[in-house]
Amino acid sequence: MKSPILHIGYPKTATKWFQNEFYPNVSGVYPVMRKDLFDRLVFTDIYSYSPSHFRGWITGEAGSKRLIICDEILVGGLDIGFGNGEFVLLMSQRLHDTFPDSQVVILIRNQHTALESAYSHYVMAGGTYSPSRFLGIKPMFIKPYMGYNQFSTKLFEYDKLIDLYISLFGKDKVHIFLYEDFAENPNRFIALFCNTLQLDAPQGQTLNRLNARYSYIALQIQRFLNRFALGNTPFKQYFINFPSIYKISRSLILATDKYCSFPKYKFDKKVHHWVELRFKESNQCLSQWVSKEKLLRWGYPL
Repeated sequence: MKSPILHIGYPKTATKWFQNEFYPNVSGVYPVMRKDLFDRLVFTDIYSYSPSHFRGWITGEAGSKRLIICDEILVGGLDIGFGNGEFVLLMSQRLHDTFPDSQVVILIRNQHTALESAYSHYVMAGGTYSPSRFLGIKPMFIKPYMGYNQFSTKLFEYDKLIDLYISLFGKDKVHIFLYEDFAENPNRFIALFCNTLQLDAPQGQTLNRLNARYSYIALQIQRFLNRFALGNTPFKQYFINFPSIYKISRSLILATDKYCSFPKYKFDKKVHHWVELRFKESNQCLSQWVSKEKLLRWGYPL
């Protein structure tokens, strides 16, 4: 039987598309349902989790099919920072203890656009803070533990996560792909992806963007209206909670963006300059696994 595939993200690299559109249409594989992954692996407490129990259960469910685990929550997600990396470390250890013979898939994305999409996601979830507050350029708290579970840009130092998974699974089992290659030519990317991981490529696959970034106008309107509802994030300021306002405003703004051709939201020059300085050293280390020429081509800070 072929080794399991652990597709761990990153967020904003079409992971939802792989979950919902790609893996379910690949023959001979068993993609683990998100609810099962959450209930049995991700959010099981440290005293209750058993690698043998989870592997035994999932093997019974998958039968002879090749196991696929695909979820960006395994590297921390976007809505919270999961401490100072303890969650990311815990997930890597659980995955290795449970599926040590796996192939690991890591999709990365230029931090400029990845963080723009992350901020758009934050506002879509009900956020109100500026990009500087969201990214931590302007720290909100003096005491470090007060921001312990907030979003952290540390997540996007790709070299750290790649090094962690290589140390656990081995260099030959960790496969790094670039989201930009996927966006440029999905068909060519999927052909290479399937060849690398020994998957049978599904026929007639279409690329449907599930979480497109807000336009600049839509984001600013949504951010203002979010002050009148809690939404799906506690990391915000709001005046009063009218849940219906959040649901209605989000639906209307998504519909507006769908039918109107407004420019997509982008950070201003100051934030981009901060991103450039923030990830330069990390991406220089990243170049030992991804060619510097390719990183430069796609605008990664170097």
